[in-house]
Amino acid sequence: MPNPLRAAQPKDAIKTTTDRVLAILRDKELAGDAHRSERRRLIRAQMDARFDWTAVARSCLGRHWSKRSPAQQQEFVSVFGELLERSYTEKFETYYRDLEKVDYVSQRIIENYASVKVVLTTKGEVSHPVEYRLEKAGQADDWRIYDVLIEGVSLVKNYRDQFDDIIAKSSYEKLLQDIKSKLQD
Repeated sequence: MPNPLRAAQPKDAIKTTTDRVLAILRDKELAGDAHRSERRRLIRAQMDARFDWTAVARSCLGRHWSKRSPAQQQEFVSVFGELLERSYTEKFETYYRDLEKVDYVSQRIIENYASVKVVLTTKGEVSHPVEYRLEKAGQADDWRIYDVLIEGVSLVKNYRDQFDDIIAKSSYEKLLQDIKSKLQD
């Protein structure tokens, strides 16, 4: 059975995922604090289907990735993926009501890589450019996000700079503990 999140074009992949997340956020049966965990579970499922969490985590950890055992890498992917999911889900839940429109401006494909540029416009007519960077994953119609640039700032580079700094000043173990602590807050 084909994966319903697969799309022949990367722009279609981003649009499908965005539409599904917005539908979850607008679903009156999932509204309110009482339904927060179910709503977030559904959003996480959409994110899991579109993001390549291993590629994102590996890129954010940068040169420190290869120094980790496979078990440490797997733990980092899990913990860091949860951090990103919580961070972005909270932002989605907070700001989606102010969203007026989503314009899918352009896509650029170079072999197995793609860039999809989107502009999010608020009801106050403030525009926020977002660029998704994707890679073809196995199947020709399965595009996975490996980086997101929000207003020109790369998620991967931002985290890699922070992680390098923490590891240089203390250790990888301290970084992992810091992330776990944020998840418990």
